Amino acid sequence: MIPNGYLIFEDESFLDSTVAKMNALRKNGQFCDVRLQVCGHELMAHRAVLACCSPYLFEIFNSDLEPHGVSHVKFEDLDPEAVEILLNYAYTAQLKADKELVKEVYSAAKRLKMDRVKQVALRSTVSSSLPSLPSSPS
Repeated sequence: MIPNGYLIFEDESFLDSTVAKMNALRKNGQFCDVRLQVCGHELMAHRAVLACCSPYLFEIFNSDLEPHGVSHVKFEDLDPEAVEILLNYAYTAQLKADKELVKEVYSAAKRLKMDRVKQVALRSTVSSSLPSLPSSPS
């Protein structure tokens, strides 16, 4: 029996598989509608995904005069590896950065207004810069 005349179905795996497929499309350069130029490196992505996780890019895409073409966004002051890490985060919700890149990830997240990532990177930077305490004698 259908309650209230509606068929209701919730597919638990749909979101995970859709996000994974979007990431595969990005990695293959398929249906990408934005090119990020980062210090001479070109990174392809989907405007909708980036607009959802970066208020800064949302503002840029929202004011884009040619919304149906491929957008080009240039960054000369960000580390390409850090931006790639943020792209991976945007498509997987997983932040994976070598400790040597955490400061660059923080800077890129700050620029892109990715506040949650910025906070995580800042906490990591602060905690790694604290001197380790000597162990207390037993």
